[in-house]
Amino acid sequence: MRYIEGIDRHQMILYPEMLDELMPDDNPARVIDVFVDNLDLAGFGFKKTNLDKKLAGRPCYSPKVLLKLYVYGYFKKVRSSRKLMELCLINTEIMWLIGRLTPDFRTISDFRKDNVKEIKQVFKQFTKICADLELYSKEVGVQDGSKFRASNSKDNNLTESKLEKKLELIDEKIDKYLEDMDKNDAEESDSPKYTKEEIEEKIKKLREREGQLIELREKMKEENVTQISFTDPDSRLMKTSNGGFDVCYNTQIIVDPKSHIIGAFEVTNHCNDLGLLSPLTLQLKETLDIEVLEVVADKGFEDTADMLECLKNGTIPHVALRSGGEACELELDYKEAEITDEQINSTKAEDIKACLEAGVLPSVYKDKGIEISVKEVKQYESGESDSEASFTLNEEGTAVICPNGSELNRVAKLKGKDKTRFTSKSACKNCEEKCTTSDFKQVDLKDGQTVLIARKYRKVKKVKITLRPDKDKIRNRKCVVEHPFGTIKRWHDGAYTLLRGIEKVGADLALMFLSYNIKRAISLIGTQALKEGIKEIMRKTMSNKLGDCSAFSALFSFFPKLSFS
Repeated sequence: MRYIEGIDRHQMILYPEMLDELMPDDNPARVIDVFVDNLDLAGFGFKKTNLDKKLAGRPCYSPKVLLKLYVYGYFKKVRSSRKLMELCLINTEIMWLIGRLTPDFRTISDFRKDNVKEIKQVFKQFTKICADLELYSKEVGVQDGSKFRASNSKDNNLTESKLEKKLELIDEKIDKYLEDMDKNDAEESDSPKYTKEEIEEKIKKLREREGQLIELREKMKEENVTQISFTDPDSRLMKTSNGGFDVCYNTQIIVDPKSHIIGAFEVTNHCNDLGLLSPLTLQLKETLDIEVLEVVADKGFEDTADMLECLKNGTIPHVALRSGGEACELELDYKEAEITDEQINSTKAEDIKACLEAGVLPSVYKDKGIEISVKEVKQYESGESDSEASFTLNEEGTAVICPNGSELNRVAKLKGKDKTRFTSKSACKNCEEKCTTSDFKQVDLKDGQTVLIARKYRKVKKVKITLRPDKDKIRNRKCVVEHPFGTIKRWHDGAYTLLRGIEKVGADLALMFLSYNIKRAISLIGTQALKEGIKEIMRKTMSNKLGDCSAFSALFSFFPKLSFS
């Protein structure tokens, strides 16, 4: 039987093939090549982009070469600098991409470490290209967070509870050694388990360890932190989706609901998602020059202060409510002002904020499930005021009537204090006139007491905003935002980070998300269309920059057929 035979290894080739002939036109490496070649790396701030030719010494590698290598490596699930160095010798696509250069692994690693912020700018630039190619819509975004394991084991993380347990264990061991020492002295055994000197040495080491732990406890109190990581100080012990705990980073992303392309991301060490909605939406709006945006998130983002900040900045939050209700109530300090029609119809954040504070609904928020009104409420405070509020015991003695007319039920008899406690969580939850900074009011009446004078109050105006989230968008949320996380963690093997420190981890994830976006864009429009689109967009960008200078405009007017592609 005959077989297909390969070329003899020792056979010389008279007419060698070009590297370019070995690279198909639809290979993703060609997209990476076009994208990086058209970037203004000096404008992004990359190191060693403009070197003087007269400088002595061996020339360095171009930042474009190393950026191409990294983007391709992450695209092919290779993130290690040592493995990338090996691929430079054996991978035909990399040979074509960087001209058969073979940088050392330290050179490759230092490039990523020294250009953290600049790599994030590259991610943002590709997002802008996707938006210009209409692959990313600028109307709605879906946000969620996921935990990525840090380069820090659980054993190298110390929480307050762990620390206290370690101190207790040390005390128990010291007591046990002292007990053994006394026992040996009493029995005067010829062959004790430990000699007196050995026990004293063990106790000395335990005392030293105890002192170190006490110093750490004091340090945590000074820095006002509840845990500390030793290998990667920025990482935190967090609860993961499988119900366990791991040392992680909480990474937030905003995804386009149609194309599933990632528009913005942020690496945080917050253990939950509260308060992370408005910062990331502001970043996306700044990157894509969006004035009004709708963002969809799950109930983990339900934070009234954060949602109110979104509304002020021109972002409409559709956040699932923990209570399962139809709407949530937000409160804003009223500021009397003359609002013009121009401000009402404006989409600028400062005009939207002015309208909301004056109790006027901006035009861009109409038909978005938002209602607004101005009401007088009681503001409780100490000192002189207009009136006082009281809690009165009913005739049966079973409940207390609060100043708002709600009943607080009897829940406990306080032993040793001759007091009865009354409270009602449901009544306080829906109360518009809060008389306490806590979630609900607890009223303790002494035996025989029928009236309790609460804090004094004065009537003030407040803006009440009723926000009704779009349930259809919330229902579709999981189908959108889980796709990028699942793809990156499974397909890309990116459930963990290689670098340490929140800034460097940001560069690691920026390259991961960039490679994901390139793959998505290729899947949507194909390699050839994406290449041409990048060239056209970068040509227009360069033309606009040159057009800002009148001298250049006059010069290029003589060359109407000049092409930048």
